[in-house]
Amino acid sequence: MEERNATHDILATIEQEMDSDIHPLLKKILDNIKPIGITVGGIVVAVAVYSGVTTYQESQHEKAVSELGVIMTMADQTARIQKLEAFAASGPKELRSAAQLELARIFMDQNDYEKAAGAWRSVGQSPDIRVIAGLGEAKALILKGEHAKAVEILSGLKKDASQEFLPAISANLAFAAEKAGQIDLAISEYEALKSKESGNEAFLDYKIGTLKSKS
Repeated sequence: MEERNATHDILATIEQEMDSDIHPLLKKILDNIKPIGITVGGIVVAVAVYSGVTTYQESQHEKAVSELGVIMTMADQTARIQKLEAFAASGPKELRSAAQLELARIFMDQNDYEKAAGAWRSVGQSPDIRVIAGLGEAKALILKGEHAKAVEILSGLKKDASQEFLPAISANLAFAAEKAGQIDLAISEYEALKSKESGNEAFLDYKIGTLKSKS
């Protein structure tokens, strides 16, 4: 329990340190999602609104936004999933990510982490939110118990991610690497988190010391 609370403290600190000048779309996303990728909440609306700013007056776009809104309020979950999957495949390209994000949310809520990972992967095809999508996919894989795959995804994200996202990636990567038995990598990522002065040095020192005793 103490370890979980400390991890949450790290994530809270990460959010507080986010730069307010991040790309507007990412800022909207970060305002509505934990960096670890557990919840997606209002992110769908943020993506839909942002992507429609320049073309909202076009009737076809208005129709598509309305259609997506109706789909998202459907009470029948099975039917909603089917409609979202169809929209994600054939709807306006600038709105497909919103449908995929809603699918990711549903599948995460249903503990269907394999489908959730697939939905996050599809979202990741959009360059603007690739890092967020990668974090979401990695979280789904972690919850599914596929820690080695999560390590692979997170390691790839770290190569190109901006400084703002590195703490979130390190937090997930350290956990996944530890679970995957990649002790040296886990130690390296916990040390990277400590270097950011997260305010959780005692917890991080404990994790690093414990892991070093195993290596």
